[in-house]
Amino acid sequence: MNPPGPGWSHQLLRVATGWTVPALLCFALAEGALAAPNTVPPKSVLKLRNPDENIFSDLRLSAPDLELAKTTENKADAEAAFVQALLLEDEGDNDGALAAYTKALQLDPGADPDLAIRVAGEYANRDEVANGIDLLKDLVKARPNDVQGFLALTDLYLRRLKKPYLALSYAEQALKIAPNQLDTYQTLFEVYLALKRKKDAEAILLRAEKLNSDSPSFWLTLAGLGIRLYTSEKGAFQPMHASVVQPCLEKAANLAGKNADTYTKIGDAYTQINQVPTAITFYVKALELSQGDQEAEYKLAQSFAKAGQREEAIKALEDLIQSNPLRPEIYEFLARLYQSSKNYERALENYQQSLLLAPDRPENYLHSAGMQLELKKYDDAIATLTEARHRFRIPQITYSLAIALSTASRHSQAMPVYEAALQEAKDSQQEILDASFYFNYGVCAEQGGFMDKAATLLQKSIELDPSKAAQAYNYIGYMWVDRNMNLEDGGNMIRKALELEPNNAAYIDSLGWYYYHIGDYAKALTELLRAADALKPEDPVVYEHVGDTFLALGKSGEAQIYWQKALKLDPSNQKLANKLEESKAKLTANPSPASSPLPQPKASPSAQ
Repeated sequence: MNPPGPGWSHQLLRVATGWTVPALLCFALAEGALAAPNTVPPKSVLKLRNPDENIFSDLRLSAPDLELAKTTENKADAEAAFVQALLLEDEGDNDGALAAYTKALQLDPGADPDLAIRVAGEYANRDEVANGIDLLKDLVKARPNDVQGFLALTDLYLRRLKKPYLALSYAEQALKIAPNQLDTYQTLFEVYLALKRKKDAEAILLRAEKLNSDSPSFWLTLAGLGIRLYTSEKGAFQPMHASVVQPCLEKAANLAGKNADTYTKIGDAYTQINQVPTAITFYVKALELSQGDQEAEYKLAQSFAKAGQREEAIKALEDLIQSNPLRPEIYEFLARLYQSSKNYERALENYQQSLLLAPDRPENYLHSAGMQLELKKYDDAIATLTEARHRFRIPQITYSLAIALSTASRHSQAMPVYEAALQEAKDSQQEILDASFYFNYGVCAEQGGFMDKAATLLQKSIELDPSKAAQAYNYIGYMWVDRNMNLEDGGNMIRKALELEPNNAAYIDSLGWYYYHIGDYAKALTELLRAADALKPEDPVVYEHVGDTFLALGKSGEAQIYWQKALKLDPSNQKLANKLEESKAKLTANPSPASSPLPQPKASPSAQ
């Protein structure tokens, strides 16, 4: 603990090193000189004196007319305790010093407010908040018009004990004592917010805005309070309240002069209230004054991006890289801009540069691998994530590697990695074990030929989030139907998917394919044609299903038309190409009579 400057404690520094100690020392020597030469002096014992004792009380009683008044005596003892605290602190005995400081403050509570606040803070740091509160209560009792004691008490109750209802009366009293002092308004505002009394917090804010101040930081502080008050729990500022914040920002701007930092902070505030074009003007002003402040330039780029001015943001970041090529976050920001414009090659370049500069950040590996997967550079993505997994034992990285292996159709390799991710996450990152995790794991199992495992995983995905399980319902249903197994259960799963998303063309195709497998070709064709009409972009699988159904109905000519559509979309599908050629050969050898009228698709629910 460091002693404060003002008060009797400061004055005692002179006393403690001046005449008082030498005088006592001389007296002690004189007493010793009067002792008999052969007398062995008693062993001394260090002990703190009782505050009620006089330093000479063990020698003789003082005359009644020489006794000190109790108040004066307490002050003298307080001064002595303070000197003792200084000496103990110099010796490194912080516990003893704290006890001595406390004794001094208990004897003379109002003598040194700064010391009282500091000692109370020390008690709070030691989780002995009650002791600190006792000292501060003594302080405000001794100095009822000193605002600092009330503010300190408010802070202990509000921040240390998390009891704003106990802090309220002290905060209100502080404002009464110092109605022109910003921190009293700010403190009461904080208490009202903690009590969820937003109307009262707003009233305090509006009252503070009526004060006069020529300090831009004063107005920026009030603007910050307004932004906090009107920002939702999800982090969105409520634009209808901008009129409360804007006047504070305007006053700050009028007082900013040539202070670039102030203009940057004003820009930050405008960004927070979603007035990005205005924020840009202040960032530009800050850049003009600071002659290339990189932080302001970075914020300007962020504002351009937020305002939808992507090209301007990219230019600002490219310029910033020229002056500072070693900041990984600039490359990451630039990569995100390129990614949002679907320029994946440039996005990958910048993500990799960020990774090169900051290989200790796991997210840089994830970003780079994500772009590599987007560009179908599967081996590169797997290599990136394998290296990341060697560096970091993080379940998210193991999970991402499993996805990359599965995307590359290396399902047999992906399965044990998925299982490893599952076990790792159970220990340290359970939040990734959501419905999506089990869905992706289930898809990998199905693609790898592990049907029972896939069904178990997909059903787990459904259990975790049944209201959003349409994709999982459809996947497990289609998996069974396409393999001509568990047909009734598969049909029920598909119907559940359609209950959640009745207009999903992929699910309508699954339902048609179910009807095909149970032999109801007329219903199958109706649903499949409806799916083919609704699905955008066109899907070769749906066209193949329609062709197969036409063939089942004996309409090979119509079947060929849809197979050709499918083959045009998927020219590498050799199985489909062979099917089409065989059908053409049969049709040429045995021409059929004119086709009968085709069933028409039902109108989709959205068209009704």
